[in-house]
Amino acid sequence: MRLQRRILRNVTAEARRTLAIIRQCIEMDRYALTAHFSERMVQRGLFWSDVQLVIDEPQEVRSQGMDTYYRPKWIIRGEAATGDEIEIVCAVEIDETETEFITLYWDD
Repeated sequence: MRLQRRILRNVTAEARRTLAIIRQCIEMDRYALTAHFSERMVQRGLFWSDVQLVIDEPQEVRSQGMDTYYRPKWIIRGEAATGDEIEIVCAVEIDETETEFITLYWDD
């Protein structure tokens, strides 16, 4: 059963397309977590389900240029199950076959 996702407003077509790619990578188990991302999850008491919730129901998706490997880097902001606003930073491989989750932080 597929979740009905919230309609994003004020988001570029490129951001919508990238979000769809990230979701597809997760659904197909084609993603990686950096050690830093995993450490941040533990430090903040978050679980993978919190990350999935933000990706399924983001409040904002925006480009952050390129990462050090020249991959498009994106920030996805939303509310975790704890009620806290978090921002997830990820990079999408150039061929769009994988997403790497780089870090996450509280949205202050």
